[in-house]
Amino acid sequence: MAASAILFGAVQLDLRSVLREKTCVKHIFLFMAVLGALDVSAASQSNRPNIVLIMADDLGFADIGCYGSEIRTPNLDALAAKGLRFSQFYNTAKCHSSRVSLLTGLYCDQAGGASLSRGATIAEVLGKAGYSTSMVGKWHLSKQPTEFGFQRYWGHLSGACNFFTGDDSFRYNGEKYNVPKVLNGRPFYTTHAMGDFALKFLDEATAMENPFLLYVAFNAPHYPLHAPEADVEKCAGRYDGGWDQLRATRYAKQLKSGLIPKKFALSKRPAHIPAWDSLSEKRSRVGGEAGWRCLPRWWK
Repeated sequence: MAASAILFGAVQLDLRSVLREKTCVKHIFLFMAVLGALDVSAASQSNRPNIVLIMADDLGFADIGCYGSEIRTPNLDALAAKGLRFSQFYNTAKCHSSRVSLLTGLYCDQAGGASLSRGATIAEVLGKAGYSTSMVGKWHLSKQPTEFGFQRYWGHLSGACNFFTGDDSFRYNGEKYNVPKVLNGRPFYTTHAMGDFALKFLDEATAMENPFLLYVAFNAPHYPLHAPEADVEKCAGRYDGGWDQLRATRYAKQLKSGLIPKKFALSKRPAHIPAWDSLSEKRSRVGGEAGWRCLPRWWK
């Protein structure tokens, strides 16, 4: 599974509107891409940037509103409008290897793979330069983040987990964390919990004088594709037209925004994917009291 990420650049922003609507935090450098080398040791204390690095796991680049999606992502769209959007970005087509490159700036094998035995993480480098370093979310590499430069950590070490119940790999600053049924007044849900802990670490970091790195690695939208029922219901009927129509609609938006030059035609649907219109009603729509659910033919 690929881990997708996009650079939006350095902007002044209300970061909490991305993680949750709260008070304004300014002068945050938000990156959603592999960071290049930073000469932080030579910069003065006041000039060194704060860095928030967000990974969306297995996200298609066209799943964000400013990249042509029908999915509403207003806060990310606002960031993109004030910063930079990459039109060419690569990953290593696997979860763990993409995050190795994201954390080290090296190809996965160069860094020693999941062991990170031949590559320093950005947290290790920035920590030595006086940064406070925190991480929230999915690790999916060897050992724990607290053994690779992150001073604070909450999340799961596994490659994926049930979004509503978690698993036994959750850790909080190196110690086992028992997933509660309720967190901060609402039923436990990994994406919500990651946002909550990211804000907690952000509050702690901004209370200190030294600059900070906050790395937020969401499990979503990586499988098992769990979403609260209320959120699913909001999208009822949105995808009834099928994947062929969706691709065409997104492509048209990308052309209009200038993201894709008009000389590049929409790629052909892969041969092993059937045309949506060729699917029977039974195979293209699975229904019940919970509402219609679209499933590919090979799932039946």
